[in-house]
Amino acid sequence: MKRSVKLHRSTTSFSKNRLFGRRAVLPFLLSVIIAAGSARAELDNLPVPEFEARNLLNGMELLLLPSGEARMPFVLMIKNGAAFDPVDKGGLTYLMARMLLEGKEGRSGTPVQADLKSLGVELQLTVHWDTIYFYGSAPAAKLQDSLNLLAETVVRPKFEEEMFEQLRTRMLEEIEAETPQIEASSQKLLLSKLFAGNPYGHSRKGTPKTLKSLYFRDIKIQYRKLMIPNQAKLAFYHAGEPSALFASLSRKWGSWVRKNSVPFTFRKAVSIKEKRIVLLDRPGDSAFFRWGKLGVKRGGRDYYALKIVEEYLNLSLPTWAEEVASEAQIQALASFEAFRMPGYIQLSLQASSGHLVPYLKRFIQSLKELQAGEVDLAKFEEARQLTFLEFKRSLEDPKSRLFRLLDTSLYELGIGYLTAYGRRLNRVQPKSIPAILDQYLSPDSFLLVIGGPASKMKDDLEELGAVEILN
Repeated sequence: MKRSVKLHRSTTSFSKNRLFGRRAVLPFLLSVIIAAGSARAELDNLPVPEFEARNLLNGMELLLLPSGEARMPFVLMIKNGAAFDPVDKGGLTYLMARMLLEGKEGRSGTPVQADLKSLGVELQLTVHWDTIYFYGSAPAAKLQDSLNLLAETVVRPKFEEEMFEQLRTRMLEEIEAETPQIEASSQKLLLSKLFAGNPYGHSRKGTPKTLKSLYFRDIKIQYRKLMIPNQAKLAFYHAGEPSALFASLSRKWGSWVRKNSVPFTFRKAVSIKEKRIVLLDRPGDSAFFRWGKLGVKRGGRDYYALKIVEEYLNLSLPTWAEEVASEAQIQALASFEAFRMPGYIQLSLQASSGHLVPYLKRFIQSLKELQAGEVDLAKFEEARQLTFLEFKRSLEDPKSRLFRLLDTSLYELGIGYLTAYGRRLNRVQPKSIPAILDQYLSPDSFLLVIGGPASKMKDDLEELGAVEILN
């Protein structure tokens, strides 16, 4: 078996976006791994972050983490997200959450956001399919006031129809600005076809059609349905004695009324059993493709193996790019996303139209080689180490540590998920890769969404299978 280790060349660009920021593989960490060669190194167990969990009578849970820093990060997680948008009303949850963030007046008579800024807080919002996050950081001396102002935003909203109309107009403008961008439009098309019939297939921000179908009353209904304390967790750092802080927060957050949560019982997406190629005809010489398959949910049996495969593919990308065109400017990324229901595996690549199809063919050839058992042992071990290091660094960063803790509840993983992550990666063996590839990344069945000039690419693509052309 081939045992050489390839490094990234400057002619190939790689980036990976995460909720916690842009991940970069540090050169000295790579050098340590490479120095170890193909030798197997057992990964350590990770310590449980120090925290205290306290529950309010309404079912809301607070996670308190001690800190001596000047600023205290915090995250409020609601275990309902854009997957709960009604049929034909995509974008409703996102619009509702933005109205919470921007709408209510605070104690000074100005929007709560202005009051938070006066305390040194920049409150941010992220809406995923499974969750709504409000997060930021506050000066240590202003933490209590900041979290109580956050309660003003979430617990007692003041929705106004004028604000609804203004925000919906802004969202329509944002979506229309994204539509010509092939990166955004190809991602939306990939997910809609990959998760056909499943809520993960619709855009979290909605479409012009679905946003225009929304009414002001929909905002209030969605708030009552999703924003409930027994689906909420607030994680934050603090200094000093937690009891007084908890007592103060209880008065504000404890007034949030408990309700029955909406059951998470969505129809499962069905994995594609054939080749499906969709070509978005776009002018110019630049082209973009997204190759995708369904994966597993977070904590699924093969989750850890797929995380290693993700890194293994990323380590292989420079070699494939060199073989196709050593001087071409190619941006490529393999990623694996997992959620409460099956996530997806994706390879995305941007290059000139002349290089795109040869690269795609090289990628499919590599999948066949891996499926046949041609696994580079040194690269596999490097991928395992990088998977562990990325997870370990996320626990060392104060803000991302909060998200990791909240993940254990959201995905029903248990706190042992954090401590045993390395041990579970240790259990994945190179000999298991062919079976994983056969089940999840077979080169004989996939969804491929391509954006580029049809006149230059159609004939080459038809060598892989039938091509559906969209304008």
